[in-house]
Amino acid sequence: MTRLVITCVLLCLSTVSFAHEGAEGVVKERMDRFKENKKAMKAIKGSLSSDTAVIARKASEIEAWAEEMVNFFPGGSSQPPSEALPAIWKEFDRFTDLASANEKAAAKLKNLAQSGADTSALSGAFRSLGKTCKDCHNDYKE
Repeated sequence: MTRLVITCVLLCLSTVSFAHEGAEGVVKERMDRFKENKKAMKAIKGSLSSDTAVIARKASEIEAWAEEMVNFFPGGSSQPPSEALPAIWKEFDRFTDLASANEKAAAKLKNLAQSGADTSALSGAFRSLGKTCKDCHNDYKE
């Protein structure tokens, strides 16, 4: 049984590393940044009822990434293994608005955490932040 678990873990880890295989330049950089963003969201989720300092720090990281995110989508950067859909560049103003909504939602969560808000308020702000991610991914990610 232990061997099976170890094999499954290794297979999962190798799949994650293959997702970025072949990525270069700005495509690799943004894929790496989104990977870090996902880790930040997981850290926040795990801290909602216990550690507002972690929530504030990770929300601040997400806010900073959202502020500069659109700069990592220059024209012509949709080549594989990028999962960015061509619609980003066709609807760049809307994409920019969604990144701005993500930034504002992260700032709100950060501010709530810094002010010592209760778990209910933090959870609501976290759900709102997650919705901004989903709104963008639904239209602009493979």
